[in-house]
Amino acid sequence: MYNERNNKSQIEDTERLKEIPKWARKYAQNRTLTNLVNLLIFLLISAGIGVSSVLAGIAFTTGHIIFFWICSVVLFAILICLFYISIPKLGGRKLWRWIDQRIYGQEGTISISEPEAMKKKKWVGHVVGLVFGLCVICSVFLGGKYNIPIKYMQPVSALYAVPFLVFLYFWQRPKVGPISLLWPTLYTIHAILIVAGVPILFTGDLTYWNTLLPVFGYGFLTFTIGHFYSRYALKKLKTTAYLQENNNEQ
Repeated sequence: MYNERNNKSQIEDTERLKEIPKWARKYAQNRTLTNLVNLLIFLLISAGIGVSSVLAGIAFTTGHIIFFWICSVVLFAILICLFYISIPKLGGRKLWRWIDQRIYGQEGTISISEPEAMKKKKWVGHVVGLVFGLCVICSVFLGGKYNIPIKYMQPVSALYAVPFLVFLYFWQRPKVGPISLLWPTLYTIHAILIVAGVPILFTGDLTYWNTLLPVFGYGFLTFTIGHFYSRYALKKLKTTAYLQENNNEQ
């Protein structure tokens, strides 16, 4: 009886040990605090560009030339920073690695190798990123030219933002997990609700939040869920690793 129970326990332990690669992969895929910091940085940059642009326009129309030039210099400096961190070879890759090290340094290093498509066809990612940027510019331009109500700018942006986010998921697999698909999914649902007339829109001075909040809000929610899942995966990984150490000692 004792031997049967002992054998059953050993079989269960063996099955649990087989899960180490699975939990290690899930943990690596969902270390998203770095992405959260990146998102906040781009949110601050977007806010800086918007505020400095508006203030520069007001200063110019009201004749405050000195203040106009101050705002213009600030705007130019912010754009330079955006350009610097957006291009990996210039400084973006070093910055994100530094942030990642500050956040996860105590937990050690873990990574999943890049997919072969990313290694051999990096130009595809550059082209898609360029097309996405052009879509953003065109949507803003066409929105102003054809007087598209700003409340519909989020559904318009979903036409190119959602395919872009889905492309990133399949392009980066298996470095990222399926939780990242939550962002485009929620963004699509939000766009459908607006088109359907559901009263979820801001009005008055808060109108611009109709686009900004879904973009950054759903991204923030996705990365937050990913972070908590990584904590769960790390706990499972430590448990199974501790079990392996005990078996080795025996």
